[in-house]
Amino acid sequence: MAKARDQHRRRKHRRRPERESSGSYDPWFVVLRRLFQELRPLWKLQFVVLFLTLGQAFFGFLPPLILGDIVNRLQKGQEINTLFYLGIVVGFAVGAGLLSYAVGYFTQRLSHQFLLVTREKMYGHMQSLPLAYFDKNQTGKLVSNVMNDPSTVQSLITGNLNTMASDAAQLILVLIILFSISPTLALLALVATPIYIYNIWRTMKPISQKSEELRRERDEMFGDMQEKLTGISVVKGFGKEQWEVRSFHSLTRGILGLNMDLSRLGSRMWTFADALGGIGQALVLYFGALMCLRGEMLPGTLVMFLLYSVGYVYGPIVRFLLVLDPLARTHAALNRIFRTLDAKNLVSDLPNAPEMPKVKGEVEYRDLWFEYIKDTPVLKGINLHVQPGELIAFVGFSGSGKTTLANLLLRHFDPTSGQVLVDGIDLRTVQVRSYRSQVGYVIQEPALFNTTILENIRYGRPEASPEEVKEAAKAANIHETIVALESGYDTRLGEKGISLSQGEKQRIAIARALLADPRILILDEATSSLDSQTEALVQDALDRLLRGRTSFVIAHRLSTIIKADRIVVLEEGVITHIGNHKDLLNEPEGLYSRMFRQQFAAALS
Repeated sequence: MAKARDQHRRRKHRRRPERESSGSYDPWFVVLRRLFQELRPLWKLQFVVLFLTLGQAFFGFLPPLILGDIVNRLQKGQEINTLFYLGIVVGFAVGAGLLSYAVGYFTQRLSHQFLLVTREKMYGHMQSLPLAYFDKNQTGKLVSNVMNDPSTVQSLITGNLNTMASDAAQLILVLIILFSISPTLALLALVATPIYIYNIWRTMKPISQKSEELRRERDEMFGDMQEKLTGISVVKGFGKEQWEVRSFHSLTRGILGLNMDLSRLGSRMWTFADALGGIGQALVLYFGALMCLRGEMLPGTLVMFLLYSVGYVYGPIVRFLLVLDPLARTHAALNRIFRTLDAKNLVSDLPNAPEMPKVKGEVEYRDLWFEYIKDTPVLKGINLHVQPGELIAFVGFSGSGKTTLANLLLRHFDPTSGQVLVDGIDLRTVQVRSYRSQVGYVIQEPALFNTTILENIRYGRPEASPEEVKEAAKAANIHETIVALESGYDTRLGEKGISLSQGEKQRIAIARALLADPRILILDEATSSLDSQTEALVQDALDRLLRGRTSFVIAHRLSTIIKADRIVVLEEGVITHIGNHKDLLNEPEGLYSRMFRQQFAAALS
């Protein structure tokens, strides 16, 4: 347990710079203005909610008036029409109930519409963001951002904004009434207001800070859970189950402590508000009683004044204090929502960009330079011209730029300088989606989804018929395996296809690529983690997939590289050699020859 706590403290210490940078949020008025802009398409619902809320606020002024009138009549010895007052009370109850129902219904409708629209907008925007965005952010945190932050704002719309609007209207009206009854008593009722304001100003910052810290800890917990559950085979393989439980326990205890800190802040505000409210009530009661004894005020008027001052002056201020915590949480949540929506897509379509014509497969990297970090180039002056139907293999040590070349061809990034041309067209000048729909990508760890095998295969071409899916599966050497399953093509895969072997996953990914029929194909180490027998099946499927397409292979396995028309050798972002397998082996001191001797000698023997 002590080790887990120490590790958690070390993690918190390492994250401190990130927290400081992420804590610079826009002020409240900027965030609320943006929120109302986001709600603009729902303006009709907003108007209905505001109108009903104000009606509910004005309706709430009737009971003190009725009670004050009854007490004054009794004090004067006047007759009271019981049926009249009974009718007013019943009518008030019915009207208040109907208004409360209407406000609740339309407020819920507004908040759920906001939740739906915001989640769709955030998820849709995330889909357009570059891979670099997802590399920098944990998946669990992104899911939390889409699911939890809009829900937090929904709570604000459902309860807090509605309450604040009603309280603001009531407070303005009640101040007019109180000053019209007695300016002296009204000032006494408001004597504690400056202290209220100071308390609000003093308490807002720590609540906001604690709320943001709580959110970060919760995000970290979600991120860790997602990573460890996804990699559960590694956890179990190293016998780390109890270690992970202790680590999770440490995180949850930290979250509990932050929740308790927030509760203490809220309780302190409530206690202070009660004390201030009591002082104001005592002053009004004391001086009001003296005025009644001197005949300057009727007892019923004093009762009405007390009810208004307690319920409509101190009540709204106390409620405002109580919503500081959810408001602070919402402030942080809104900032995170807007930061997600404002995240820039560095790879986007130019205005009025045309669709990519049908690709023939000619590819050219022309004087290409690329850097992830400014002034630190990963690729340096790459020039490579590929004819349609050619099979090109990229070879080099890790970090030499092989995968970056593939990502540039997929247009996950744009060149820092130079061009990537397909059929003579600069990829930056055409619509991204129309181009990528004609490119296939098969990676070492295939992305399979928690749906049926049928849907996984036709993911790149949803309109494909079941017969076409089966033909693609046969070509990928996976059909027999699929039909042997209890539910065949309707078998539902676990997350990431965890119920399949690596070779089976790979062949399903190949079937998906075959069905999509791309003109350009990229294989990123597609056979590097397979045994020889499985590799033979996958390689046979790949041969069918590569036939007639412009293909780029990033691989370390002998079989694919030998068949390449040309092998491009990369060293530290520069092309040092280009040739076929035989030509490159004739250069004994070349990188390819050295890699061949080191990595493939055992396989060759």
